[in-house]
Amino acid sequence: MEIDVISFTDDQYARLTDEQLIEVKEVQLKKNKLTRALEEAKAKEKFRMLKNGVFLGSSYEKVCEQLQSVYDEEVSNLRDGLLFYLRFAVRTETGEEAPYLVDYSLSYSERIAIVREYYETTYTDAKERVAAFEKDAVALSYLGESYAPLYELYYEQAYL
Repeated sequence: MEIDVISFTDDQYARLTDEQLIEVKEVQLKKNKLTRALEEAKAKEKFRMLKNGVFLGSSYEKVCEQLQSVYDEEVSNLRDGLLFYLRFAVRTETGEEAPYLVDYSLSYSERIAIVREYYETTYTDAKERVAAFEKDAVALSYLGESYAPLYELYYEQAYL
């Protein structure tokens, strides 16, 4: 099963508990069901308009935009609910301590600001920074979806 409702790395998924993985799977299945329902609704509307001879107008596009808007909102709600759950349920159990503040009550934007400040002030060399960040087991769970983009940024600064 492809998981596209959230953007976690394989390492992040590997650190989730069975309960957390089940929650991710359930939300992904709900999203997949919504996606199928959207495609079916578009197909039904197209058939209905073709049957009534009004398909050539822009009304089909407008109906599709409306259906897509409802779908996007429902998926966003599912995603936000899952991220909220994971924000408070994901804890590092590696026994390692982080050299920066680890407070799970902070928002992800606050968390990433703290982690970025630490790495960018501590490691002036980009290659050292990305190497240290790769070894940071706490950041994998602490940053959630923000981990991968930050890793990519540090990697690009070091090697591109």
